[in-house]
Amino acid sequence: MARSEAYEVIVVGGGIGGCFAAATAAANGAEVVQLERKPADQGGFIACGDAIKSPTDPKGYPGPIDMAGITSDEAVLANGNIDKIEWWDEELGVRKVLPYDSHSNVIDRYEFGQRLLEQTGDLGVTQHFNTVVNGIIQNGQVQGVEAIRDGEPVEYTGEMVIDGAGAQSVIQDMVAFEELAVEPESTFEKPHYTHFGSAYREIIETDEPVDYKNAIVGKPLEEMGYVWYFPRSPTSINVGLGFQMNKEPIALADRLREDVEDRPEFENASIADRFDKKNKLGAALALRRPLDSMVAPGYITVGCAAGTTHPITGKGIRGAAFSGYSAGKTAAAAVADGDVSEQRLWEHNHYLYVEHGEASKLAARDAYNVAASSIDIPVLRAVAAILPEDEIREIVSTKTSFDDLASKLSIAAGATKNLISHYRKGTFDHLGVSKEMLYEALMGFRTTREFVDRYEEHYENYPASREGYFEWLTERDRIDDEFYDAIDLEPEARKYQ
Repeated sequence: MARSEAYEVIVVGGGIGGCFAAATAAANGAEVVQLERKPADQGGFIACGDAIKSPTDPKGYPGPIDMAGITSDEAVLANGNIDKIEWWDEELGVRKVLPYDSHSNVIDRYEFGQRLLEQTGDLGVTQHFNTVVNGIIQNGQVQGVEAIRDGEPVEYTGEMVIDGAGAQSVIQDMVAFEELAVEPESTFEKPHYTHFGSAYREIIETDEPVDYKNAIVGKPLEEMGYVWYFPRSPTSINVGLGFQMNKEPIALADRLREDVEDRPEFENASIADRFDKKNKLGAALALRRPLDSMVAPGYITVGCAAGTTHPITGKGIRGAAFSGYSAGKTAAAAVADGDVSEQRLWEHNHYLYVEHGEASKLAARDAYNVAASSIDIPVLRAVAAILPEDEIREIVSTKTSFDDLASKLSIAAGATKNLISHYRKGTFDHLGVSKEMLYEALMGFRTTREFVDRYEEHYENYPASREGYFEWLTERDRIDDEFYDAIDLEPEARKYQ
């Protein structure tokens, strides 16, 4: 028979979103338990690109966790000198350089995760490792989880469950949202598996320093995705790749090996040793807009489980941190009020979309992702080669820089100039991309850009209460339909229908 343990807030997951949620809820007076499936000495060790915007950036990070302190730790900060992004399409001879306004960092993701967990525990959170959640307790609202801890069954009961279980969260599969006490229905949206990406990375040690030691490098794949090189030091490189799961599958490890074997800097390179070669890691990540609603009675979701990653690049540390902070603050206040209804938890949605606002920008930029998925890869590569660097920078960030007509005309003029230059050089001859195909794609890009603006404006008007949600959702769905029609997307290819 399973033993039972009671807490006010149960946080599932020991990643960034889970740590920020647990730490913030505890700092706001809640009794919190955090459940992590890995052992304590491997907690926080996940596959990602390891790039993080400097916590000393003016935007900063929220809540009680000291991100600046963590990332300044010598064991955590692997490379604090990243000052640009580079996009290489070596077959086309294209190299785009996008300087950062301020420096970015590459971190040791394991050491970073360990410090996050340590700080979370120091803030009064009870942490249970080796704990695998395998069931949900609910009765009108989510009331807890069933788990196996160190081989023994345990029931964790509480007033709130915060889901930080990552992409394709098992928690979302277990909760019967249709049975929760919400009228007329739960607003929570379960994402489809095709809304996610699959990724793999290795840490490779080279004999000599690489030329791109101060740059984050991306290269195109034959499917919707990219290969990355993120230098942790001049001779230690995080190399990886990811693709969208609505496309044909790629043998990730084999494809990455094919890439690095062709590069002279990786000749005689070795994989860094940690946890018996577990620096070879795979992962799933959200490549979609954030969930329209991230709450249900007694339940909040955060981070990749909530879709708060960038839909183009997959970067998600800030999204996980802010969504975790919001969830922890909202959950603690709801428990104190004795009200964990969907309406009471709504402030989590509103904070992310309106008060903090970055979720609105992520949702808007998913239009680029949808449009790109409808274009043949050779054409997409040609478009990337033609677009000016400033336009690409806006697509892969959440910063809006070109609202005025003069700026947009300047971007268009730059694209036209690049188009003429590449065709004079015959850059695209072997791709089989005609001028007509490329012109059509560029017109589609211009249309998409207009819809990005419309989506962002609509999400910035996200309702402050549940009562306005369904009207807001109807209008958002109408924008979806107009967008799909405008880019001639066939019904079977429509991402959210």
